[in-house]
Amino acid sequence: MRYLLVLVVACSPLAALTGWSVWQAATSAAPATANGGQLDTAEIAKRASAAADDAKKEEPLVRSLSATDLLDPNAPNLGAAGAKLDEAWSGSQQARRLLARYARVGAVTVPADGSPGQRRHEAEAALARLKGFVEAEKPNFQGRLPGADDFFATLERHERDLEKEIDRYREKDLLADALTAAKNDLQQGRYDACLTRLAGDPLAKVADPDVAEQLKLLRQRAEYRRAWEELDKSGTAAADEELFGKIQAFLRRYPDAPTAAEADLQTQLERRRDRLKSEISVHVLDQATDLDTLLVEAAQIVANPQIEAPIKQQARHQVTAWLETHLPKIEPPASLLGKQEAVTKSGQRKIGVFFLPPGVDNYRFWTDRKNRDKLRQGEEQISAGALEQPPSTPQYVTWAQKYNQEVAGLVRAGAAQADWQQFADDCDTWQGALAAYREQWGIEDEPDRSCREWSFRDAGLIAKNVLRHWEKYQAIVAPAQ
Repeated sequence: MRYLLVLVVACSPLAALTGWSVWQAATSAAPATANGGQLDTAEIAKRASAAADDAKKEEPLVRSLSATDLLDPNAPNLGAAGAKLDEAWSGSQQARRLLARYARVGAVTVPADGSPGQRRHEAEAALARLKGFVEAEKPNFQGRLPGADDFFATLERHERDLEKEIDRYREKDLLADALTAAKNDLQQGRYDACLTRLAGDPLAKVADPDVAEQLKLLRQRAEYRRAWEELDKSGTAAADEELFGKIQAFLRRYPDAPTAAEADLQTQLERRRDRLKSEISVHVLDQATDLDTLLVEAAQIVANPQIEAPIKQQARHQVTAWLETHLPKIEPPASLLGKQEAVTKSGQRKIGVFFLPPGVDNYRFWTDRKNRDKLRQGEEQISAGALEQPPSTPQYVTWAQKYNQEVAGLVRAGAAQADWQQFADDCDTWQGALAAYREQWGIEDEPDRSCREWSFRDAGLIAKNVLRHWEKYQAIVAPAQ
């Protein structure tokens, strides 16, 4: 923008004759441009020329002067025409002096790409010079020189226009300062202060679309960072479900970081959420009281690509540990180890130590091994022909050995579906045989009191449950195979 303080060029009168009419015609009504009330120099010059032409036509002065040598000292007295000429000459001289002084005020040019502060500074300098000129010259010419009042009135209107322009630049300065301060607050982590500035004057009243978009993004960044910082300061207890809920709510509100500057913060929070989810899931596994819940939760952990490998491995371990813990412990009765069991044809069950010497038909039998040295011929002798079932490993020892062998292969060796099915079938078979054995010999006569609590039913139910959830179970244990 150009502030042209030289608003009028010194339009020299064509001659003393036309000087008066030139000044009056040029300044009367104060012609101005369409921009800011500036005096229109070209229009003034045009009107001055027209006034000079009109002056030449005046009668009788023009006819008298046309025949008079104005430079001849002996020229006739012009009388009334001379008085008018003196007045015109004097007015012309005063007008030229006024314009010459105004021209010395100078012009100010402001670069179009200048900052609001620079432009305001130039406008203030122009206004100061203009006011100084008006204050100094107006008392000397106002009311004394025709046309001067209109001339100064135009300059005063220009003063007011400059003041309005300066106010606009001052508003821009305040806006720029407030915007810079808000950005500094954001960078320094003063998010509440940043948001307060954005909500107050002058930033809250911005109408420029581009600036408004900047402020919107700045507000989003401040709100995001403030909320992120609050979460970052939250407790770090493992499996904190309340914190997990807060993080989930934050990520729903801010699915994407406002700018690339917050992308790392977003990534950190997403990782923290995933870690918490893993910890919570593992905690759920710890609290699981049934296999159904355990398999569902563990399968979700193993299938989640965002959960770290150690957590997945822990989930697999917890499933294995649960099975090992909940599959009934069936140990061979210590009192039966090293003994045999036989059934006589008379329906007696014999459990103890049997020895058949070479070449004889009678077993030597001891109920306890420690009696063997005392009674070398046995506590009794039993004919081999008298036995319905010959001596063999006691039934409870056989069941325990088969059961433990299959359990070990199922849990630790990553058994196939067919193995689990075989185990479930065997548990049903063993349970049926156990029931028949007890019915035959009675629980009270069990050879070892620990055998009274035996059951294969619970182990069989666990195996069948694994088979019902086979896809989940396989997904959990397969990677560990």
